[in-house]
Amino acid sequence: MKVRLENRWTAALLFEAELGAAFKAESESAKLGAAVKMAVKAGARLDGAILDGASLVGASLVGAILVGASLDGAILDGASLDGAILDGASLDGARLDGARLDGASREGASLGGAIVA
Repeated sequence: MKVRLENRWTAALLFEAELGAAFKAESESAKLGAAVKMAVKAGARLDGAILDGASLVGASLVGAILVGASLDGAILDGASLDGAILDGASLDGARLDGARLDGASREGASLGGAIVA
């Protein structure tokens, strides 16, 4: 099964992940999270990506380029976003409990209602 990561303003394809049969019964949140992890590992730029509600618990997103991405309601508990570029990103309502953001660029990012502990 394929998961497409698209730009929220232009609908341009940013990355397409091929998930194995094991993901068939998984939630959309888990499928999206798996696709994001694959994209970051491949070095894809996810500028403006629609990643709302992605399950990224404990994910390594070190150095990820997420300029203007929408991560509203994403679950990033324990994730490592060290050195990530989150300028202009929307993380409204996201969970960031225990997430690491050392050296992450967050200029203009929105964290309204985000849970940060």
